[in-house]
Amino acid sequence: MERLDAILDRLKAFVTTRPVAYGAPSVAIAGVLAGLVLQTGPQDGPYVPEMERVERPVLAEAEPIAWPSGKVPNYVIGTDALRPPPAPIPVVQYADYEPPPAPELPPYVPADHGPADPPPAPDESRWASAQGDILNVSLPEDAPRAPVPTVLAGINP
Repeated sequence: MERLDAILDRLKAFVTTRPVAYGAPSVAIAGVLAGLVLQTGPQDGPYVPEMERVERPVLAEAEPIAWPSGKVPNYVIGTDALRPPPAPIPVVQYADYEPPPAPELPPYVPADHGPADPPPAPDESRWASAQGDILNVSLPEDAPRAPVPTVLAGINP
């Protein structure tokens, strides 16, 4: 019940606003006046239709259409059954001949190979992903070399 009272209170507040209080009656009066003015013809008698409905008998079969040329056009749907079936496709006759002889190949001569080079030792430090940095695009040749030891003259270790 409280919910209904809250809804009715909002509706009363909306109806009492100035646009609704003045606008709704003025639009209703304009609609009544326009309805009276726009009535066409005399309204003093009952409605009389200008054309009476004609009842036509339903035919059991559709009447055939007479085409001017006597032949039914190609675009008429369902007329493909009226034409005779096309002639069957003739059977293909294949030529019978001996295939040419296979070409003669030279005899197989095995190639002389020496011992295979052993694969290079895997260098774990040369790959960028070995250190976890996949964005390192430097080449293995760009790696810093070990510094050359400097020997100072006159100092004995």
